Amino acid sequence: MKRALHRLLDRLDLAVQMLCILLLGLVIVGVMWQVLARYVTRGSTAWTAELASYAFVWLAMLAIALGVRRGRHMVLDIWEYVPYRRWLARLIDSVAFLIVAGTLLLLLAFGIEGLGAAWSRTAPGLGISTGWVALAVPVGSALALVFAVEAWWLSVNADEGEDPLDAPLIHQPADLIVIKGEV
Repeated sequence: MKRALHRLLDRLDLAVQMLCILLLGLVIVGVMWQVLARYVTRGSTAWTAELASYAFVWLAMLAIALGVRRGRHMVLDIWEYVPYRRWLARLIDSVAFLIVAGTLLLLLAFGIEGLGAAWSRTAPGLGISTGWVALAVPVGSALALVFAVEAWWLSVNADEGEDPLDAPLIHQPADLIVIKGEV
């Protein structure tokens, strides 16, 4: 069961990575089209700025979830240099998890609360409900919360010296892997 859940979360992680790549492409295309339209044709299109902005909001919220799964949130690296004590490592991981989970729960609650007003407004450039962009906050927060629980569980149950947060990446060349403490 544990292995099946981990495989499912790995697949979800890869799907989110692919979606982030697509969203980044939309941001780039939207901005490039806006620049070309403004400087080549001396005209401007309203939908490109909205497309880039909305895609960026979704990209940010989904990328937060990916970062949380890999333990890339803001935890002081100074703890890496404290002499290793298993109980202290678990305590630090648990406190960091509680802070991250609390923040994500607040984002989720306020994101859901704001959806009602967002669905009633229409974006003038794209002609779609602004609820679609507001939906990024609760969706990204919920996904990040699931990944945070998984990362915390793996972290507190890891053996000494083991990196439990080795989520698969679509592509990461070996020469780009940075080890903590390297500059």
